[in-house]
Amino acid sequence: MFTKIKTKIKDKIKEHKLFSARRKEHLHMIHNAPSEYDKAVISWIAPEMIRHDRGIVWKILVSLISATIIAGGIVYNSWTFSLAVAAFIVVYYLMNLEHPKDVEIKLSEIGIKVGTRKYPFSRIRFFWIIYEHPYVKTLNLRIVGELVADITIQLNHQNSSEVRNFLIEHIPELEGQSEKITDIFLRLFKI
Repeated sequence: MFTKIKTKIKDKIKEHKLFSARRKEHLHMIHNAPSEYDKAVISWIAPEMIRHDRGIVWKILVSLISATIIAGGIVYNSWTFSLAVAAFIVVYYLMNLEHPKDVEIKLSEIGIKVGTRKYPFSRIRFFWIIYEHPYVKTLNLRIVGELVADITIQLNHQNSSEVRNFLIEHIPELEGQSEKITDIFLRLFKI
């Protein structure tokens, strides 16, 4: 009797694993099926984000500042602050272990595809291009939906005026935009 129950449980587990694998494969096929987004007018490959080269001086300086902040929290009896700073440092370190992936960006007649994410022109409120050679060369999109989000896409070696001329036919350009103060700060301090 015990072996029958054990066998039934094993069979149910195998059945569930098989169902899950088939569902995952089906969703993968649907998600990656060719669509109108793949009929690119303009396309290029760019990293997800810029990874800064940090030297040994940067690492020593950041370690000293971090240790001072944590020690200050302990001295002033603010253990939670010290713990939060230490947790932030660990998470930041773990996130930066991986190199940014290269993604393919496709501009089509119905929207923009960044990797596997698709943004129809109806969800893009504005676009703007920031071009400050050699530091910054980005295409920025304001996406509306459940939340309003700004997406930054690296232009890499893509001709920015070609991208602008194509996008201006489909969505309005937000003129006079420059790099955000926080982005400048992050770039300067290689964070």
